[in-house]
Amino acid sequence: MKENLKILIADDNEMMRLVMRGFFIKYLVNPIIKQTTNLEETYSLLLEEKFDLLLLDINMPNGDSNPQTVVNLKAKYPDLKIVMFSGNDKETLEPEYLAAGAVGFIQKNEHMNTCTKEVIETIL
Repeated sequence: MKENLKILIADDNEMMRLVMRGFFIKYLVNPIIKQTTNLEETYSLLLEEKFDLLLLDINMPNGDSNPQTVVNLKAKYPDLKIVMFSGNDKETLEPEYLAAGAVGFIQKNEHMNTCTKEVIETIL
């Protein structure tokens, strides 16, 4: 497994950011993790730094992340792996986001640990 992956967690909920940070630390070797709380901060940090993985919440202040957001990010950062993160229904939304270029979808529920591990194993 690749070491020192640079990960950006973009979510407005502090508890969700902490939980996901914990999962990444558990399943990866020495990940470098940064966090943002809205799309504007996320775009700004992506301009400043290169990341391997973006965990992107769908519903955030200052703009939601729709499939076009993923298309735009992939056009600008083609090597960036984007995983969607949402409390919204995965079965309904996942196909649209995967078609737009996301590599995974983690639903905020009691199975986040398992889903995170599966997504990491799939994309790395």
